[in-house]
Amino acid sequence: MPSSTFDEILDLEEKFYDDGYQQGLADGVKAGRIEGRTFGLEKGFEKYLESGKLHGKSLVWVNRMPCFPAKFSAQDANQQSKPDLPANDQPQKLEKLPSLPDNQRLAKHLKVLYALAESESLSTENTEEAVSDFDDRLKRAQAKAKIVERMVGEAKDHNEGAENVVKNNEGNIEDASLRNTKG
Repeated sequence: MPSSTFDEILDLEEKFYDDGYQQGLADGVKAGRIEGRTFGLEKGFEKYLESGKLHGKSLVWVNRMPCFPAKFSAQDANQQSKPDLPANDQPQKLEKLPSLPDNQRLAKHLKVLYALAESESLSTENTEEAVSDFDDRLKRAQAKAKIVERMVGEAKDHNEGAENVVKNNEGNIEDASLRNTKG
């Protein structure tokens, strides 16, 4: 028997290993790109959503300030949202939010918050510089929003529900309000 026959058989395992490795590498690159794109879209959406929330808050606060002209009046809202009201139906009275104090420092913070959070000047390009700029503006806008929240007395309590959290006998944290309902 020629020795080349056995060499081909012994090389078969190495060939299958190399083929499997190359196929796995190609599949891994493809799956990694898909997973990376999905993750990037999720994170981008979360960041843009947060930016939109901050922009909405800034609009509400600006419209509550007496030193800024009203952007959208209640009368305009009734006319635009219900143009074809029957004669016997009365439009509902819209309640106004209370005005904020006429404070120049607060007005300055609101202008900066509005400028940081408005979406038209935010870049949505997928470059290192654009993403870094977006993240920087978002962090600065979040900090300004916290300052404004404290100034207008709408600061969120970050310890909400902390008084209901206790440790059970196993050392796990559970909600005390749920513990009281257990029988």
